[in-house]
Amino acid sequence: MEFIYYDLTFLLLFCLFVGLFLYSRRKKIKVESKIFLLYRTKIGLRFISWASKTFRRALGVLSYFSITFGVFAMIMAFAMLFISIQMIFSLVTVPKVPPIMPLIPYLPQIFKLPLPPFYFTYWIIIILIIAVTHEFAHGIFASFYKIKIKATGFGFLGPFLAAFVEPDEKKMSRKSKKAQLAILSAGSFSNFIFAIIFLLLLQLFFLGCYSPAGVTGYMFAFQQVNVSSIEKIGIYSTEEFFNLSDEEFSAINKTLEVKTKKEINNEGDIFYMSPELLNQLKQIKTEKTQTIALYQNTPAFHANLSGALQRIGGFEIKNINDVQKAISSYNPNETIEIQTTEKNYTITLIENPTNKSIAYLGIGLPSIKGTNLFLYKLSAPFFSPFVYIKPKFNPQFLTFIRDLFLWLILISFSVALINMLPLGMLDGGKFIYLATFGITKSKKKSELVFKISAFLVLLLLVVLMLVWLLKI
Repeated sequence: MEFIYYDLTFLLLFCLFVGLFLYSRRKKIKVESKIFLLYRTKIGLRFISWASKTFRRALGVLSYFSITFGVFAMIMAFAMLFISIQMIFSLVTVPKVPPIMPLIPYLPQIFKLPLPPFYFTYWIIIILIIAVTHEFAHGIFASFYKIKIKATGFGFLGPFLAAFVEPDEKKMSRKSKKAQLAILSAGSFSNFIFAIIFLLLLQLFFLGCYSPAGVTGYMFAFQQVNVSSIEKIGIYSTEEFFNLSDEEFSAINKTLEVKTKKEINNEGDIFYMSPELLNQLKQIKTEKTQTIALYQNTPAFHANLSGALQRIGGFEIKNINDVQKAISSYNPNETIEIQTTEKNYTITLIENPTNKSIAYLGIGLPSIKGTNLFLYKLSAPFFSPFVYIKPKFNPQFLTFIRDLFLWLILISFSVALINMLPLGMLDGGKFIYLATFGITKSKKKSELVFKISAFLVLLLLVVLMLVWLLKI
């Protein structure tokens, strides 16, 4: 049974529990802004008081780091908005999900985003961890500066949770600007610290639960070929092929042999165009592209080599260096056995196009950039993107834990930055006002800086949405 069914069952049970909880404590529930339900408690107050006294010296030092991080996070949040606009603008096709949308359960699955699944179980665990650590950080720093914490508690928007710590706002407003800035930035600073902690735990998780067992992610060797050098594509001449209609292009579902003029291309006159490479033809028509990527005439391509490489001849393969070492130990025209995770192959090597004395299999590694590389470095930092990693036990459970760590890291970083945007509803709004007031000693100038900053944020968000709407 797939985990999604257990997760949906848990969602229904959780909604039922929240409904019963709110009903049974309806006299203690207060309504804020007509939609938020707040339940105040004393849970955690002793811990906050204990932590602020026990780590007093460390908190004094960390307050400077917290304020510095607040400034850095605000700058990075602005940069993140600019980068998001630039990234969406440069994409040929954009995701169907709006860029300004809260991350809710099942969102990546619904919109088929290139992200791990986001279950409700993940959502509730992450909310509890991130919200509690964020709010308790505010409370601990407030207690450190002798500000009374009146209550802790939970906020509800339907079945969705939030946590809060309620300091004495009047006492806080009378504290120094440094104290207030440290308290305001403490939540984001704690999210950043915990993101680092989760990242380190993920490294240990991978080292303990996975082992390298092959090479994956390789692709068949290809070459950029001048269109003018092509003589024949399949049964068509070059001119006939490029005059095919879109319907005729779409009907092609097999690999085509491509012959080039020998006098123009001295490295070989046969290449192959697979169905996935056919989309290049539209670019040739519309953009007048002069070259086209074609697969080389190699043993790997003809064997349709697939699956993670685990053994080449007598060599065990654990990384890409093992592949190079194994192939270099054989001569051209030698026949070898290759074992992958899918099947065993018998392949005869050929001469390397650039050095005929060296054997050639005909595979290469693609370039991984941008978001995909970032996500991989987070999820498997001690392994190359091309290393096939084998779970030491229960693959489904390990994948569940790995993805949970990945979401914890991504959301912790995101909350740390977004919370410092200079908007009135976020900590960053009051932070920029107090920081400006501490420098200028002028309320008018501080309010002006806050309003301009908030306007810029809103403007960037509007531009982000408009770019997305134009590209969708």
